[in-house]
Amino acid sequence: MNIKRLVFWLVFVSIIGLIVWGLGVAMSRPTGSNLPQLGAPAPVTSADHIEGSMNAPVTLIEYGDFECPACGVYAPLVEKLMTDEASTTLRVVFRHFPLPQHLNAPIAAQASEAAAAQGKFWEMYRLLYTGQNDWANLSDAAARQVFDGYAKNLGLDLTKFHSDIDSTATKQFIQSEMAEGENLGIDYTPSFFVNGKLVPNPQSYEQFKALIDAAAR
Repeated sequence: MNIKRLVFWLVFVSIIGLIVWGLGVAMSRPTGSNLPQLGAPAPVTSADHIEGSMNAPVTLIEYGDFECPACGVYAPLVEKLMTDEASTTLRVVFRHFPLPQHLNAPIAAQASEAAAAQGKFWEMYRLLYTGQNDWANLSDAAARQVFDGYAKNLGLDLTKFHSDIDSTATKQFIQSEMAEGENLGIDYTPSFFVNGKLVPNPQSYEQFKALIDAAAR
């Protein structure tokens, strides 16, 4: 019994430590006057992954990496914004920016695009972030098995999923979004733009919502 309790508390403390570390990483991004002066992202088109109304007055563009711990911390905040803000107020756009130090980030991005080809980008987006710790440190082959499981859960055609995940079109699309981010000068994830302007990564949901509310006025 004592051993079980010890194991429980060790796991509990480890989880809390990871959460605190993740928040620290997420919040240690450039803020205020430290923000780089970047240009505006390319206009949103039908090729983008969009949640919300195309006519919403506020557009939040995220350049993200599915293996990035900070992106994983911000994902539920972005989800809450999408839930709390009226569909006519906010549209959220996700663009790929897998960082080179995250070895499974490219294949995760490809998995999201393979799901997008079957109309399930945002569903895969959520699974990739909520399950980030399950695949981030695996081999390519093992990570693909996890993504296969996600595809099955979403009811995707696995034959098409396998074809699309490694297709030239999928890789080129991700590369094009990365190239745009690099041209803008982005060097960290997540990078958020509100109505075309780079904003400091908020340190709470309330700060995030305040940025959106201010832009909607």
